[in-house]
Amino acid sequence: MDFVAESLVIGLTEHAPLVLAAMGFALLYRLTGLINVAYSETITLGAYFGLSINNAYGWNFYAILLPAGILAGLISVGTYFAIFRPAKRRNVGVLEMIIISFGLSVFLRHALQFVFGYPHRYYEVTFGEPIRVLGVGVAWYRLLALGSVLALALLLYWFIQRTRLGLQIRALASDEDLAQVSGIRPLLVTVLIWFIAGVAGGFAGAFYGVGSAVSPRLGWRQFLLILLVVLVGGAKNIGGVIIAGIGTGVALAAMTLVFPQTLYADLVLILAFVVILKVRGGRIIEAGKV
Repeated sequence: MDFVAESLVIGLTEHAPLVLAAMGFALLYRLTGLINVAYSETITLGAYFGLSINNAYGWNFYAILLPAGILAGLISVGTYFAIFRPAKRRNVGVLEMIIISFGLSVFLRHALQFVFGYPHRYYEVTFGEPIRVLGVGVAWYRLLALGSVLALALLLYWFIQRTRLGLQIRALASDEDLAQVSGIRPLLVTVLIWFIAGVAGGFAGAFYGVGSAVSPRLGWRQFLLILLVVLVGGAKNIGGVIIAGIGTGVALAAMTLVFPQTLYADLVLILAFVVILKVRGGRIIEAGKV
């Protein structure tokens, strides 16, 4: 029972940022058709934005979350206008677009190394006494991460399924030409998609950063897991992505408790990633509507 409780609590709290990041990535893929490798750097940028505000102004972690997410969202929109939209207007193919996103990821990572250097950096926060949940000590910011995941999941579901803009997004994802004929403005909706995905990635990066250390490779180290969660949950099903993210977090926590090194747990998940990629590989590449 203790093992189950520890796996659940650690998986739900420590790996909550994985669900946030996967939701943003899945939303971007679902509605644009792009497997954006550079999304990993959106996560890293969120961590660095939060760190910079925290170190420069002494704001607590609660206060830096919103500006970190908004700045990451704006950078996401900026990459769309500077890189992806011009490429799409030149009729660049899907595979070429993925290569472009990979190149952008490498460029941003090295730019972060140039600006912030290689050493790991840390948030200046006081964690206080852990809160006991099912007999397991949990830091307050991890509970905040879990609460943010739940709130964002409900907000995204409501926004996509119940609002007029959400209807436009679903229409654009299904048939861009028909949506445009119906009076929907594709550019406005697409920019909104990129912004929301960037905000989710920025939040995830801030939670990752405060939980460990911030480095230029922070988001890149999480990218395979994020892609795995999206593949398992179904890139076009936000609810499935949330469930897959929670399951992956709990499974990773359980394997970490069993194996003496976290490397073994990562290897098991990477093996699952390879199997799923082989099974679904023919179905994950679609024409992007970026």
